[in-house]
Amino acid sequence: MILKEWIVFRSIYARRSIRLFDAGRAVEKTKIVKLLKAAMAAPSACNIQPWDFIVVTDRDRIDGIHEAIHQYGEYETNTVIIICGNSTHIPWGGNGELDCAMAMENMMIAAPALGLGTVCIGGFDRNAIHRLFALSDSVQPVGMLYVGYPKERKKGRTRYTEDAVHWNAYDTSKHVQARPGNILVYGKESSV
Repeated sequence: MILKEWIVFRSIYARRSIRLFDAGRAVEKTKIVKLLKAAMAAPSACNIQPWDFIVVTDRDRIDGIHEAIHQYGEYETNTVIIICGNSTHIPWGGNGELDCAMAMENMMIAAPALGLGTVCIGGFDRNAIHRLFALSDSVQPVGMLYVGYPKERKKGRTRYTEDAVHWNAYDTSKHVQARPGNILVYGKESSV
């Protein structure tokens, strides 16, 4: 494996969901800006760049975010980044959810290189977040990242499984079951 390939795959595999953060250690603004620069390097349909980012470090606001999360959002961190899709310049409708997701992934891949960890939060009450931050109708929260200094170390890995791969057509004979690590089925401990 050549060096560039090794670096890229190591970075991707190093992205792990961190659920134990050092809540007493603030993330420096310079590192947050580096994450945001990585986010904004993501591809975007027609280069519309429909993303807006709300960086939340205020404890009361973070507590409000916790209240809007359905399950598995109680992780203690002092930085949350809300990724919002802005429909203002999207002629075909929607909020650029795919573009925002790619921006979020860039941040998650970049974080370990900065000594940071992240966990993606997708199951939350979007209306509650909309109200909490007084967002306009054209701006919708797509996802959230908890960001911080990890208090846990996880080995890099892939979750490659042949069951998820279909060649030239969808193979309906494959039995669909919960994949290993699914915390909704197997609990938080399964995502080691």
